[in-house]
Formats: sequence, C-alpha cells, structure tokens
Amino acid sequence: MKKLLFFSFLIFFVSSCGSTQSSSEAKPSKKTLKGTWEITNIRFVGEKGLYKANLFDMADSACFKGSQWVFIPNNGSGKYSIYEGSQCEGVSTRIHWSFYEPGDGTYQFQFKYVDEKNKPIDSANRGYRSSIESLDENAMTMRVKTTYDGQEFDVVLSYTKVSEDFAL
Repeated sequence: MKKLLFFSFLIFFVSSCGSTQSSSEAKPSKKTLKGTWEITNIRFVGEKGLYKANLFDMADSACFKGSQWVFIPNNGSGKYSIYEGSQCEGVSTRIHWSFYEPGDGTYQFQFKYVDEKNKPIDSANRGYRSSIESLDENAMTMRVKTTYDGQEFDVVLSYTKVSEDFAL
C-alpha cells in the first residue's frame, strides 16, 4: 500500500512539473531569445494575389530572408543585418527590444532603432511590434501586420536560432 501511495505521489509530482505553455499562455522569457537568429522563411497571409511589403521601414520583405538577428537579453539590445543582394542593399542596424502584452492574453515582440549608446534614433520615439505566434529555444514565428495599396495582409517571419553567441 505504501508503494502504491508513493508511486501515485511520484507520478502526480512529475506530471505537474512537466507541463509546457505556449507563448500565448505565458510571458516569453528574454533568455529564450539570447543569441543569433536567422529568418529562414517568409510567407504572406491574406487574400490571393501578389504582395509587396516594406518591413520595419527598412527594406522589401524578400531582403529579410537570411537576415541575422542578435538578441542580448540582459539589457534588451540587439541588431539585425540584411545582406546585400541583387535587389537588396546590405545594412546592419542596432535595435532595443522587449516583449509587450496588449492585454488579450497574447504577447508581442517590439523594437525601435537605436544608436551606439542605445538612444532612440527616431525623434518621435516610434517603434515596431510583431505578434509572437510561437517561441521556443530554437525557433520563433512572428506575424507582422502591414498594408500595400490599401490591401491589409500579414507577413509571417520564421526564425531559427543559429547560436547562443552574440556580438554587436
């Protein structure tokens, strides 16, 4: 009887400690983003048609495929780099990032462009937000709402962690 009671308690304890939550249920941890990430896929969600999106007032969405993103969790600093291509200008820009909770049970990733001293570049202190669809130690999916010629649609960015290392 003691063994049965012990094993029942053990199973209950292990199952209660092993639960997982998605990013929409629990606030994402900044430590999860620590390191260097790459955008490996970009897709569009909306009515059928051709889409053109200038993301984050920086470049065409196609230029972001293969871009490297660096996230430093202890101070929210980071950067992203777009590599030069036939239709893309190479650029590397510093950002300050954090998570935002809009109050509906979801979480968003937000950032603004900053200088070397982490001071906002935009005099109006504007930034950008993306909805976090999923986030774990190795992968992240974010949805960016945008418009083009009056058509609203979403750009879904899939990130894969490249390494735990980071350097600005």
